[in-house]
Amino acid sequence: MPSSARSTWLIPTGLLVLSAVPVIAGGFRLAEFAGGAQVLPDSDRITSAPLPVIAHIVAVTVFSVLGAFQFAPRFRRLHRRWHRVAGRVLVPCGLLTALSGLWLTLFLPRGPLDSDVLVAVRVVVSVAMAASIVLGFVAVRRRDFTRHRAWMIRGYAIGMGAGTQFFTQMAWLAAVGPLTTSGRTGTMTAAWLINVALAEWIIRRAGGTVGKRPAVRGRRAPQDKAIPV
Repeated sequence: MPSSARSTWLIPTGLLVLSAVPVIAGGFRLAEFAGGAQVLPDSDRITSAPLPVIAHIVAVTVFSVLGAFQFAPRFRRLHRRWHRVAGRVLVPCGLLTALSGLWLTLFLPRGPLDSDVLVAVRVVVSVAMAASIVLGFVAVRRRDFTRHRAWMIRGYAIGMGAGTQFFTQMAWLAAVGPLTTSGRTGTMTAAWLINVALAEWIIRRAGGTVGKRPAVRGRRAPQDKAIPV
């Protein structure tokens, strides 16, 4: 495969791998609702609110999988109509992911290791994700594509927190042992912070300060950067 093709698909492939664990876990949960065997822990608590849980699983699955392909610049340039149509699906799915996650945080019975701090972090994360998607949508309606890309990258990064949490929790298990209340709070919070920090690095690497197009001497600034959405 040519190097340009590899670089085009490396990022979306990595994002699909990152989303694999929560997507597979969501599939097991949906199987439980359909009457299948209980494979995952904490099933009684999760299945006590079937509609918001199912809505969250379906929305985050579509958001994470479909959203990954928005990070393939060459594919997006060659299929601009697809990019726009996919965006119209991703915005409501992203908002449903954030809002259903907020509902589950506030109204679902807490898990045995869920602390007050973790609940507060989840509320902040859900609100930040919803706000990022709304701001990204408003920006694209104004044809401010630089700001649109930046806010959608942020929203997607937050939504992918569950994938990163798998790795932070595996690191805790390997280094410390079974999760504790503080360990669960720390590993989940760390995953979101890692994703947000990486998103900010990508935004600045791809286009500098949000809302300001980088000037290109003697010609118009390019419309597509290395890693935009």
